[in-house]
Amino acid sequence: MKRAYQIEMTVMHQYARQRLALGVFVAACTCVGMGSIVAAPGVLTCMYFIMGALATSAYDEQNGWGLFRLTMPLSRRDVVIGRYGMIATIGLIGMVTGLVGGTALAAIATVAPLPGDLSTTFGLTQDNIQAMVFSCALCAVVGSGIAAVETPVYLRFGQTKATQWIPMISVILFIGPMMILGATGGLGNFAGIADALSAVFAFIETPLGAITSLAVSLVAVFLILGVSAAISIRLYERREL
Repeated sequence: MKRAYQIEMTVMHQYARQRLALGVFVAACTCVGMGSIVAAPGVLTCMYFIMGALATSAYDEQNGWGLFRLTMPLSRRDVVIGRYGMIATIGLIGMVTGLVGGTALAAIATVAPLPGDLSTTFGLTQDNIQAMVFSCALCAVVGSGIAAVETPVYLRFGQTKATQWIPMISVILFIGPMMILGATGGLGNFAGIADALSAVFAFIETPLGAITSLAVSLVAVFLILGVSAAISIRLYERREL
């Protein structure tokens, strides 16, 4: 298992470094477009979780790497667990990079005069820090959820066939339930939880709430990826290569 994880990290670490500049550019554009720095760490977090799933699956198809890997002293279970370990690691690296980079940029904006109101908007304030932490928490769950859906499909069908199945599966899992609830009037049943959600968001706006949201999201990420890994192991063991 450790060897499989090391192989996955060896494959991905250079790719992740190359994509860091792209992630920073996307995060910067998001900040300028939204007029706020809070989304930047979340963008990197979500991007790295998804990239971990997509990039390695694409690499499996290059030069027969997926087939060659199975000639190594690795079981298919080890391959899957190594893949998910890499996805979690890359995602957490994106989160830490986003938080450190966002905090550094906010600190620079605080001491250096920027055009317009950017110094105030991007400044190192408690509200901005809490919002960046919550942004990472939310985007970590979203990114890991997408990776958890895509990875089993890639491991079962391969890159070529998976690109045909993933759009339909995504619609069924993410859009289908909302359409059914809307058509049947089921959304009305959620009206009663509005007050509870308001209380939750009010708590998240506090320093303790922001930290708690991050801790809860990390637990959710590992649960999501754990369930997905269990499914992927079964699917990958049945795949004929």
